[in-house]
Amino acid sequence: MQIVAVGALTLALSVPSCAPELAPRRPNIVFVSIDSLRRDHVGCYGYGKATTPVIDALAADGVRFDSAVSTTSWTLPAHAAMFTGLYDSTHGLYDNGLRLAPEHATLAEQLAANGYHTAGFYSGPYLHPTFGLGDGFEVYTSCMTAVDAGAGDEHVRSESRAPAGKSHDDVTGPRTVAEVTRWADQRPQDRPYFLFVHMWDVHYDFIPPPPYDTRFDPDYTGTLSGVDFMGNPAVNPQMAPRELEHLLALYDGEIAFTDDNLGKLLDVLRARGMLDNTLVVVTADHGEEFFEHFGKGHQKTLFDEVVRVPLVVSWPDRLAPAVVRDQVRTIDIAPLLLNAAGVTKLAPMQGRDILPLARGEKLPAHAALCELHADKQDQRALRTNELKLYAPGRTPMGVIAPMGFDLVADPRERAPLQAERDARFLAATKEFESTNKAAAALRDWLGARARHVTLDPALEAKLRETGYLGDTPGAKK
Repeated sequence: MQIVAVGALTLALSVPSCAPELAPRRPNIVFVSIDSLRRDHVGCYGYGKATTPVIDALAADGVRFDSAVSTTSWTLPAHAAMFTGLYDSTHGLYDNGLRLAPEHATLAEQLAANGYHTAGFYSGPYLHPTFGLGDGFEVYTSCMTAVDAGAGDEHVRSESRAPAGKSHDDVTGPRTVAEVTRWADQRPQDRPYFLFVHMWDVHYDFIPPPPYDTRFDPDYTGTLSGVDFMGNPAVNPQMAPRELEHLLALYDGEIAFTDDNLGKLLDVLRARGMLDNTLVVVTADHGEEFFEHFGKGHQKTLFDEVVRVPLVVSWPDRLAPAVVRDQVRTIDIAPLLLNAAGVTKLAPMQGRDILPLARGEKLPAHAALCELHADKQDQRALRTNELKLYAPGRTPMGVIAPMGFDLVADPRERAPLQAERDARFLAATKEFESTNKAAAALRDWLGARARHVTLDPALEAKLRETGYLGDTPGAKK
């Protein structure tokens, strides 16, 4: 195995083996990504409302990582990072109109090359195979309305041109459970399986179906709805606290609805004996802003409300219940799963196996690099459990100078440190610069660049309806 040092990173570099020695009792793997799920709206992370009993039960019997950090605040690069174990500026899939370079071996490709049956089910447009995230899956199924994995049929195209809002109020959870059930009844029995499930309904708009629409605010008598969350002028930083409370209740309703569908999905697997010797991971790609820093939605900042995500790992009989306080990163998920599967020859990764932390062992502390490069932005942050250095750079509001935040004394990131007076800020700046240089050096060493793609009209319409593209062809959000 070749060891290559790149800047501050030391990596074990190799390629997936096509003829591996199959270890006995390799686990099945279930990897669930819930779109737009904030960490602080999950019960096992201290939320006071019963939004996530299924996730909470997994955490009670498994390992909860208290501080998990995404690479960014939107879906496409966040999933590319989870699938490759690489930061966004390294894997290069950081903007619209790009496809992951085929030279990057994904989690599914590496597991498939090592004898796993791989199946993926996605409910949001940025998981469409156009962007390369379906590579390595034997089965890769769309659970979205109107846009299937082919996205070429004219009937599909015409459906996708429905009035704006169809994607926003798309209810995908029950369809996802049904598709996974169909797969579970037909899957190969001679191999361990890797099941990836992307659950979309928490993503705005916030229109939970009954009874979830009133579960967390049954006494509301106003007129505010969760329709057109991003475009509704009534949803603004100056909205009345009571109206914001109702908006958050609708968001919580979507979370509870999704958690319930997660429970049904796990029940499907359990009824078929498919949770025996199975490692289950539940996380999110990013969170959601509700005016904590005067904005709403995501893909705008790198504050904790959008980059700090839940991460729960359940592996009965192999991992005892525990809470890990050390900071981890979503780029650590791929090496965790590959090592659990007994894959010894890994593609280059900046993430690391965090199973030792889950077993109560110690690992050196690692900072998390967060990046946001979509729409010509150049936002970056370096986060530890104690400090965040945030360089917003070019934003829709103009160029903003770097800021530091003491996350212990100021967890809501409201009081920037005085850079010239704080030695921690200067030390973090040096680490920030070296981490960025190391990521760029690895990208150059790998020599893999994301490809430009032309979006199928059906998929482009879906992205536009969902709020990621502008109103004119080729425009950005």
